Amino acid sequence: MIDSIGFDLDGTLWDYAARYGDFFAEAVKDLPYVHRPTVEEVYAVTGLPALEYVEKLFPELKDKPEALKLAVFRRAEKLGCDTILKEGGRLYDGLEQMLQTLSDKYALFIASNCEPMYLDNFLTFYGFRHYFTDVICQDMTKGLHTKGENIKILCERNGFLHPAFVGDAQSDADAAKEAGVPFLWASYGYGHVPNAIYRLNKPMDLVSLIETL
Repeated sequence: MIDSIGFDLDGTLWDYAARYGDFFAEAVKDLPYVHRPTVEEVYAVTGLPALEYVEKLFPELKDKPEALKLAVFRRAEKLGCDTILKEGGRLYDGLEQMLQTLSDKYALFIASNCEPMYLDNFLTFYGFRHYFTDVICQDMTKGLHTKGENIKILCERNGFLHPAFVGDAQSDADAAKEAGVPFLWASYGYGHVPNAIYRLNKPMDLVSLIETL
C-alpha cells in the first residue's frame, strides 16, 4: 500500500526547459565558438548534473576548465530562477487538480536535481508549498548525493515506508531503482523510458494508477 509519492520537477510537474535555450544563449554570448542551443538539445540534457549537462549541451566546452563550465551553468540558472518569479512556466494540464486530490490521502514530496532556489521559486510562484510534505535537491553544482540517495534520505527522515516515484526520464527510473521504490513514468514529459512498467499519459492518470499499487 503506497503511503507517499515523490515527483521529479522538470518534465514531470512542469515544462520550463524550453526557456533555457534563451538563458544558455545569454550565458555563452561572450564565447563566440559556442553554438546557440536548440530546445531539443536542452530537453535531452535536462536533469543531468551540472558538468555533464554543460558538456553535453555544449560539446565545444568539453575540454575547457571546470570553472568555466560551472560559470556558464550558474549564469543560465540565475537567469532561469529570476524569470520563474516574474513569469512562471507551463504547468502540465491537470497538474494542480492531481496534487489537490492526492495530497488529501498521500504524503507528497519532490526530489530534483535542480538548484534549491529553482525549486523554491517554483513552489513560491504557484503557491504549491502546502501540497508537499518535504522537498530535496541534488544541488547540481555540488552533487553530494545521487538522486536515488536523496530519495532514500527524504523518505527516512519523514518515515515514509512505501513510497513511489514519478519521473519522465531514464535517470529518474534509475534513481527510483537505486532507492528501491516503484517508478511511474510520466510519458508526457521530456524523456523516454522504454522498460517502464507503469505509464502516465497525463498527470491525472496518477490518481487512478496509484490505487492499484
